[in-house]
Amino acid sequence: MKNTARKIVLTLLSTLFIIGSSFANGRTTDTSCLQLSGKVLKLKTNSSNSYTVALMRDHKVIETKIIKGNREFKFNLKKNKFYTIQILKEGYVPRTVSIDTKLDEEHDGLYSFEFDTELIDEVEAQKLNKEALEMPIAHIYFNPKKRWFTHNEAYTQEVKKNIYGK
Repeated sequence: MKNTARKIVLTLLSTLFIIGSSFANGRTTDTSCLQLSGKVLKLKTNSSNSYTVALMRDHKVIETKIIKGNREFKFNLKKNKFYTIQILKEGYVPRTVSIDTKLDEEHDGLYSFEFDTELIDEVEAQKLNKEALEMPIAHIYFNPKKRWFTHNEAYTQEVKKNIYGK
């Protein structure tokens, strides 16, 4: 009985310590740090002029937006999380972008990152590498040298090369 009580007390103290340390200096890892916005370019004029953007974290959709025409979408992302954005439109291959919002303590504040992308028509996709089409087209992360969010250009070029076989 004493061992059980001791384990409960130690567990509670450990939990309080962890919670207390995450709130130290008034900072948490759950604050917004990135306003991400994007736009899909060059959609066929004869198709529906809307598309869906799903924001995912831990393989779960946490927010969905239906975007009309060539308007941009925006999401506020929390610090020290890993996200995936999936852009969906009937007749097109889904487009995926991964985002890592890991930031060191000295890089506090709200950053922004904007991007444009194009969707690949399902008919055109028949000629392309299907495995490569399932990969995220871009990986966005905080670059401490630039002191800003950026995308890994080498990764994107490699994925495009694999998609198109060039």
